[in-house]
Amino acid sequence: MPRLSRAAYLEIREVDYGLKNFTCLDSGAIHAMCVERSERLLHKSGCMSMIVPLSLPSTQRMEVVQKLLEANRNAWYANYAWRPAKLFDTVNRALTIFVVTPSGDGHTFSTNYQKWTSDDRNGLIERLTYVEVPRKRPACWIPKLGDSLELRILQKLLAVKTVVKHFTSKSEHRVYYRTTGGLYWKVFTDFAPAFNLNGKKGHSSRETWFTLEKKDHVRPVIAALSSDVFWWWYTVTSNVRDLNPFDIQNFPLPESALSDPAVKALGARYLKDLDKNSTMLVREQKQTGTTKTQSFKIQKSKPIIDEIDTVLAWHYGFTAEELDFIMSYDIKYRLGGGAENEKG
Repeated sequence: MPRLSRAAYLEIREVDYGLKNFTCLDSGAIHAMCVERSERLLHKSGCMSMIVPLSLPSTQRMEVVQKLLEANRNAWYANYAWRPAKLFDTVNRALTIFVVTPSGDGHTFSTNYQKWTSDDRNGLIERLTYVEVPRKRPACWIPKLGDSLELRILQKLLAVKTVVKHFTSKSEHRVYYRTTGGLYWKVFTDFAPAFNLNGKKGHSSRETWFTLEKKDHVRPVIAALSSDVFWWWYTVTSNVRDLNPFDIQNFPLPESALSDPAVKALGARYLKDLDKNSTMLVREQKQTGTTKTQSFKIQKSKPIIDEIDTVLAWHYGFTAEELDFIMSYDIKYRLGGGAENEKG
């Protein structure tokens, strides 16, 4: 595969020349302007393909580029992870290869978020499986789906009338999480994870929180966000890079799950197990000094997470097949090699 320089994906603020008269200017990305310029030069019967960051099908600022590409065209998006193996040795980021062809009515197709090892590189493109996804989408993301079963799961989640933001409010009832890190796991707690800088207590710059209207909702919400259902949703809808408020607040969450005593009890068990299995991770950093951060080995709590998914399945209306898929999703990478939340 050809080499690709990471410098190919610059932001406007990183270049010393001005740009104007671009519809995609507000995206702030140079590659978005390259797509638009190419689209202007493209013959009406021509086709176009590029390798771009995964942000193109997954973020709000790239929605204008999606619309530009899909106007009067068929569009295919093949989505690739950057761990454990990556498409290009010099590019440490997830990538999308898009192809557009002329069409009167226009259809959009997407693959799942593909992960592979170096041994599996041969035939990577040939093994692609596309799923047709709706043109009228509920948000800025083009779902990363691998088959019709995933499409059915997505449809069930989108049919839920409430999302996490419907239960938030300014209060003291906090849910803590980290905005970065966690290659295969995301950690949510009802306590501030321990953090020390040069022997003094503090908090990590990666740590933040949101608040819920009701105290009784804290543990059920943490249980839901710690589920494999959420991990699948996050992978399908986000740029799988950082954990943004948008990713959390728009997660479909049935109100019935919040009032389910079983979900609340499982949330409490999960949090206790999470804390019990945690250790302090020590790092020496030249600029700041010695940091000690509470590190969570979430994979050790997978049996409890499976119980959470089993209960949530009833609230989402999953079939046995759909639940089995959710519980096994990404398990090869999430449980393999002892991956920790902190690695990534």
